[in-house]
Amino acid sequence: MISFLNKHKTSILLITLFFFLGSIAYLGLSAYSRTNYNLNAAQVGSETITNRQLDKLTEIQANYLREQGIDLDENMLKFLRQQTLSGLVSIELLSQAAKQAGMFVSDYEIAYHVKTSPLFMRDGQFDKQQYAYATRQVYHVTPAEYEQQYRRQTLADRFRHTLNSMYKLTPEEIKTSYQVQHGSMAGFEENKLDFKMALLETKLETAPDAFLETFTQTVPVKSFLE
Repeated sequence: MISFLNKHKTSILLITLFFFLGSIAYLGLSAYSRTNYNLNAAQVGSETITNRQLDKLTEIQANYLREQGIDLDENMLKFLRQQTLSGLVSIELLSQAAKQAGMFVSDYEIAYHVKTSPLFMRDGQFDKQQYAYATRQVYHVTPAEYEQQYRRQTLADRFRHTLNSMYKLTPEEIKTSYQVQHGSMAGFEENKLDFKMALLETKLETAPDAFLETFTQTVPVKSFLE
């Protein structure tokens, strides 16, 4: 396993950083209950993630990595598929949490996004045929599926931003963390601002995963990957 990670560390870094529409990846599928393989890749509460969805998105990411000059062997493709499923699960969980919190994405917002996206324009104007062609060629989905994915992704992003806004650092927390990390308060005043920013960044990076770990106690997740 260590040799595999060392051999493919550059590819793994790109896979971790790259995900559809800038989503986060919730790495923890091994903790979810697993059952035999079927048409679905995972079950998130009452919603399913199909193997068709997973295969399409994995193909998009694989093509992107190949364009960067990365050769994907069988092990890397398997790893990529697992990472992709992790990302899809996190999006679904966050979007469900957003709905429970009363958040929504209006039809108007989706229509505005579609009609103002350069990808769906021809000669500077929205073109329905171009829209159908682009969603099929770029995202490998129908326009209806694209709009559904956009709604889910937007909900997930909004909830994540709301979640992040709830995390604050108290003066006492900053001092305690500094002392624990450095063993003393020496240089605290001189480095206070930089340390505070680094501590907050770390806290925000772990916030979504911490929430999802709690949320999955009430919204069960099942993975069907081998």
